[in-house]
Amino acid sequence: MSNLFGITTSALAAFETAIAVTSNNIANANTQGYAVETADLTSAIPQNTGESAIGNGVDVSGISRAYSSLAENQLNTSQTGLSQINSLQTYTNQIDNIVGTTAGGVSTALQNYYNAWSTLASDPASAGARAALLGQAQSLAQTFQSTSGQLQNLDTQINTGITADVSQINSDVQSIATLNAQIVVGTAEGEGQPPNDLLDQRDAVVQNLNKLANVSTTVDANGALNVFIGTGQPLVLQGTVTPLTVIPNQFNGSQLEVSTATNGNNTLSSSITGGDLGGLLAARTQAVNPTLNQLGQIAVGLAQSANAQQNSGLDLTGKFGANLFTVAAPAVTASRGNTSAVTAGATVTGVGALTTNDYVLSYQNGAYSLKNAATDAAVAFTATGSAANPSFTADGLSITLSGKPAAGDQFLIQPTVNAAGSFGVALTNASQLAAAGALETTTASSNTGTAAIGTPAVVTATNPNLLTPTTITFTSPTTYTVGASATSYAYTSGAAIAQNGWQVAISGTPATGDTFTVQPGSAGNDVNALAMANQETQGVLASGTVSINGATSELITGVGTQAQQVNTAQTAQSAVNTQALQTVQSISGVNLDEEAANLLKWQQAYQASAQAFSIGNSVFTSLLTAVSGTAS
Repeated sequence: MSNLFGITTSALAAFETAIAVTSNNIANANTQGYAVETADLTSAIPQNTGESAIGNGVDVSGISRAYSSLAENQLNTSQTGLSQINSLQTYTNQIDNIVGTTAGGVSTALQNYYNAWSTLASDPASAGARAALLGQAQSLAQTFQSTSGQLQNLDTQINTGITADVSQINSDVQSIATLNAQIVVGTAEGEGQPPNDLLDQRDAVVQNLNKLANVSTTVDANGALNVFIGTGQPLVLQGTVTPLTVIPNQFNGSQLEVSTATNGNNTLSSSITGGDLGGLLAARTQAVNPTLNQLGQIAVGLAQSANAQQNSGLDLTGKFGANLFTVAAPAVTASRGNTSAVTAGATVTGVGALTTNDYVLSYQNGAYSLKNAATDAAVAFTATGSAANPSFTADGLSITLSGKPAAGDQFLIQPTVNAAGSFGVALTNASQLAAAGALETTTASSNTGTAAIGTPAVVTATNPNLLTPTTITFTSPTTYTVGASATSYAYTSGAAIAQNGWQVAISGTPATGDTFTVQPGSAGNDVNALAMANQETQGVLASGTVSINGATSELITGVGTQAQQVNTAQTAQSAVNTQALQTVQSISGVNLDEEAANLLKWQQAYQASAQAFSIGNSVFTSLLTAVSGTAS
């Protein structure tokens, strides 16, 4: 009889536990991160009577939660990728709006500027046309400055985001360490039964952590979770917490990097490629900085080409034109880790060779190296100075050092980063615009050949004989002399003929005796104004193969393409994350229909057990009555 009561009592207790677990599942159906639980029932050790083994009821061996480490890892990985692309998308779309703006954008401002030169060419002496041109130049400068300023503001936003993410990561890491301690204690007190609610909480924190950065985890034998960021930097390791911190970039103090609080020289930024933090860092290196550099390259190319042409023309007073635009020199910054006081500077010496890259100049083991700052690839350079005063040339730049640096010293060279923000108009009076060409050509009316002379270009405005009239005489269809010199030169159609600081090209077939004269430009001519207008499509950048207008189109197209690619990637990654989330929910989520069915099942089982207990009690009562009657 005692066996009957023991069986029914164990059943009542087990089914009560099962009902409680099911009720708890229903209560937490909408709790974020909750994993559905199940009461694990096992048959109790049977009672051996000698002739047979009789069951001894049921035991609750534990409460298990529905959890798949594979599905959870897939969700975390997909969430890391989605958060990264979401963060990057925010900035690529903003840059597309800033740079790709048609009305009031750089492209429109450039078009208006070049159109103003065309208008001035039709009436070089017009005060109104000159004032309008100077106004368009100033508007163009303001557009460059405004666009650069908006891009710089994005960098400020990125810094704010990095600081906030690092703070949240540190908070989550501390939470994981606290939960680890509670889980270890709870598991020990539960005789190996882990505290499921605490595990759920820890998993939720890890999920949130993966939204912030790419992290990986391992589990110790005692149930504690170790957390690593990037390529293996521990954040939580066997009870030790290593918080993150933000530090200024070693070259640019206005840009923040991620490091560890225990070692400020251990920069982790390059290894953080996922989560919101990875997206912020990628937005800076892949979108904001390259756009600033490309915009700056256009500004430098425009300033140098316009100034060169302006310098070769004559203003209204008959003087050679002064510079039209101003632009900042390349930015050169010493690493804060340098141990010498050596400084460095750079100038643009060849705009056609100028790139949008940044460079790092290093001195180590008695040798200099120049590398692309983004890719770390070696860049060819030529040493042009002395050991005491080193200087180098590379990619259209001249780099100079104030002395010999110490071993390990580094310098960051950014040729174009500040150009757009510093772009300005140097002229204050419209009469200073050099619309007239310093030189012009005439063709003798007696010429009988078909050759034609082009517009002369000023190569060296300081040549004292620049404005000396010079006649080119063909002594035969294939030879010519220049000026009073009897030296004969071989003629090639279209080849440049240089003299006295100018050059000009003659094309076609000349006849013996044909003459062409290069002489000072007549007052009020439009030669230089037309040359300025033609710079819109004239090759200036990329070794003279890309015009200012072409470079601007490439910038707008490139920014738009990048934004579109990121948008497409975001859509795809969002689908991956949704699928991963559905997989986890199908395993760990609470299905109310199933729980309702389970609740009914356990209720019926409990009622049946109670009925069995009642029957046992009745049998026991009858037995007592029978025994009592016999005794009397």
